[in-house]
Amino acid sequence: MRRRRDIVRRAAPLALVAALALAGCSQAPPEVPPTPSHFDLGDLDPSQIDGNGLWLLTGPDAAGEIVDAVAAVGAVEYSGTFTELTAATAEADPARGRTVAVEYRGRPGDFAAKITAGGLSLDVVTVGGHTYLRGNAAYAAQLGIPELEQGYVCAAAGDGLADQWSPFLRPADLVSALLGASGSVSVARPPADAELLEVVVGGETAPAGVMHVQRVGAPLPTDFAAGDPSGDGSFTFGAWGEQLDVEAPADPVRDCDASE
Repeated sequence: MRRRRDIVRRAAPLALVAALALAGCSQAPPEVPPTPSHFDLGDLDPSQIDGNGLWLLTGPDAAGEIVDAVAAVGAVEYSGTFTELTAATAEADPARGRTVAVEYRGRPGDFAAKITAGGLSLDVVTVGGHTYLRGNAAYAAQLGIPELEQGYVCAAAGDGLADQWSPFLRPADLVSALLGASGSVSVARPPADAELLEVVVGGETAPAGVMHVQRVGAPLPTDFAAGDPSGDGSFTFGAWGEQLDVEAPADPVRDCDASE
């Protein structure tokens, strides 16, 4: 399995997840719990591990396993919000700023998503090798594409219009960025009856966030909540590996033949 730990180590703090955006056939999860492979098990019998054993790994290895699981399973539905906090000054306390919200359904290369960021709103559909966007008046004005307010516009190949909203539109990159909200990741040893594992991002006394992942099988996330000096946010995940069909817009105001 190709490691993506380099992504986790380079991932931006939680604030950058929002800043990046504001700047501009299903596969079921494996049923057999994987054996941890990034440390010396010694005399430990893997058959005695109750679950996927994620808590036995170092923080970076555990984060890498989670990101790999997200990348491998493909299809997912998730939604979430992030609200910025403006920095405190001598004259004013921190204040809540813009909120970014995302709803995503599908898999990389075949998905539909809705994003709002402050006064901007847009829908993105990627299917069949083409990306379509539409947005409100503010978004159309920002990009200088009036047709976006009228309906879906097929983005020209290589223009990267949707890329400015990464990592919100790339599930593995989003999870990687959330786990990279701090230089520290740890997985708590679960109680015997726990169905989920608690992945702590940040120090134990002042965590930046907590992600819950599945204890048995692939460690796929179910939810994430965070709060740090730059803002707060939460995400929920589900429908992992399910058949999530996405259709191209029926009547785009600018079709792909005109964009290519």
